[in-house]
Amino acid sequence: MATRAQLSQERSRQRRELLLAAAIELFAEGGSRAVTHRAVAAAAGLPPASTTYYFESIEELLRAALADHVARWRHELDQLSGLESMPRAHISVDEATTVIGQVFAARGPDVAARELSILLAVARDDALRDEARATLEGFEELAARWLAILGVPDGERVAPTMLALVAGTALRRQSGQYSEQEEARMLSEGLRDLVGAHLQGREAIDQVIESTIAAATERDAGA
Repeated sequence: MATRAQLSQERSRQRRELLLAAAIELFAEGGSRAVTHRAVAAAAGLPPASTTYYFESIEELLRAALADHVARWRHELDQLSGLESMPRAHISVDEATTVIGQVFAARGPDVAARELSILLAVARDDALRDEARATLEGFEELAARWLAILGVPDGERVAPTMLALVAGTALRRQSGQYSEQEEARMLSEGLRDLVGAHLQGREAIDQVIESTIAAATERDAGA
């Protein structure tokens, strides 16, 4: 049976989580200006003094909320990918498309729009720009770890470009230009091509580009 102290600690933990969740919702809707002591407490359904009891300032509350949100976001993506439990020999383009499709199904365009709005708002806020940088660095580390699981060397070199490709896909999903199945396929193929080029090396890629341009020039000259 839980003691009175344990019950008090659990209640305190739950209230703190309510405040963090409320701060994120307000931030997603209106940026840092929307995150005030009164607004957060009201959104969390708690007394007005609750925020100052748990956090020294609204800046501390917002940073804690962002850190908690990103940690949950990364954990969810890690769980959805399931790469750690997938044998390398079975990871093909089709498998990658299936994995991305599962992530898309669990995190639809509305979720992607919300995450994009949060990241953009953080990046535009002078006081929070370091948090945005840390968030993106964290996702690059996650991408590099996934590549390491797949046996791709020097994954940290290609991880930033992978993140840009994923972010671009998240943006395009908002338009509905392509179906979710098409988006999953195009993203998996784009990631495959990117990783493939990374494995070939820049020198080999430059040679292919140069030979292709030279061949085209010869054809044009002979036409």
